[in-house]
Amino acid sequence: MTETTSMGRVPVGDPIPLRFDPQVKQRLDEVAAGIGPRRFGALVRVAAHRLLADPDRVPTALDEYRRVSAAARSLPRVEIVFDLDPVTDRRLEELARAHHTKRSAILRVAAHRFLAAAGRFRPYVLREDARGDLTCRTRLHVNRSTLDRLDRLTGRNGDVCTSAALRVALRRLLDDPGDLTTDLAAIGAVRDLAPEVFGPRTNVHFDEELRDQLDALARQLGSDRGELMRLAAHRLLAHPRDLEQAVTEEIYRGESNRGQLLARNERRKTTAAGAVPAGAVKAPSPAGRPFGKPHSFLVDEDTKRRLHELADEYGPRRVSALVRVGIRRLLDNPGNLAADLTTVAPVHDLRPEPPKARIAVALDDELLVHLDALAGRLGSTRQELVYLAATRILRQHTGIETCMLDEMYRAPGNRQKLITRHARRERRRRTGHGDAD
Repeated sequence: MTETTSMGRVPVGDPIPLRFDPQVKQRLDEVAAGIGPRRFGALVRVAAHRLLADPDRVPTALDEYRRVSAAARSLPRVEIVFDLDPVTDRRLEELARAHHTKRSAILRVAAHRFLAAAGRFRPYVLREDARGDLTCRTRLHVNRSTLDRLDRLTGRNGDVCTSAALRVALRRLLDDPGDLTTDLAAIGAVRDLAPEVFGPRTNVHFDEELRDQLDALARQLGSDRGELMRLAAHRLLAHPRDLEQAVTEEIYRGESNRGQLLARNERRKTTAAGAVPAGAVKAPSPAGRPFGKPHSFLVDEDTKRRLHELADEYGPRRVSALVRVGIRRLLDNPGNLAADLTTVAPVHDLRPEPPKARIAVALDDELLVHLDALAGRLGSTRQELVYLAATRILRQHTGIETCMLDEMYRAPGNRQKLITRHARRERRRRTGHGDAD
């Protein structure tokens, strides 16, 4: 590996594959894009450097990261119902009270011990299954994996006797509690976890020194390179201080032309701030042509008819502008939107005949972003919010003339001419002389 490269770029070494949680990967991409193009690799290396800069705190942070991850992936326990004799039920209650825990936790420990060392259990399980003094109905909660293992164990030689096996396991524990306090903490509280789901592999270049330091820390903590980098990403996103400067220093380490490279980076940011994005939609024409790509939304026939009637007061083909006014009002003043979604949208969805009428609404990229963000916060959809905006504008459309003009005619050059023509057409329409212009 060469020590220097052209234009002062740091030699970043060979690529290593990393996988992140999809949400974390998306946030990293957004932060990197805010700094500049192709900055993801440098951002991840900055995260690694910051993690390695304070190795004493890594063990505690790694334990907390694992705990939070396990809590997020914990699966609910399943309830089992089986019968106990009064003596065993009383002994279980007394033991749980003595250890200040729940009966289910003791049962989970008993099942774990039974599965770890079942021994010759078949005669005891069959004898337990044939008892007739089981009068105390008991409801307890265990992990699904525990029940599955018990079913497989007891069903190897015939009928599945899971309840009888649990009673045998419980009586073994009651007769010999052993170090129950330790087992309650290490076994009774353990839950089944859903597997970790990571996104596609991302290759990030690491130089040899950084990679060796990361691997050494992983061996010391009983971890691996991928887990440490996921921890580093979480810490970086939680404390994103001075990221732009750190990423720039990671990319450009050459001292000979450092000033030139930093100045070029500043020019690029200034140009990007004033440039029109590649996917941006042009401003609407002076004639009020709808802007953005048309999006189709479902409404019922009555709502569509009323929208057309109200939009026709402002001119032909004004439904799109009218719905956009409703959307902007919805975004500016959501009000009790959550309550509206639970009343208006469900009633609309549960009508005997599903809505089949379609309206086409042209929406630009900026309006779509705000609409989708509101839908994400409320757990709703774009379809529900547009339908709600349409019903609101039909209920409360007084004083929207200015809003409609703003939505139809945004070009400042001939705005006054268009407003005057609209006012003239309105006078003719209201006096009954027709609305042709």
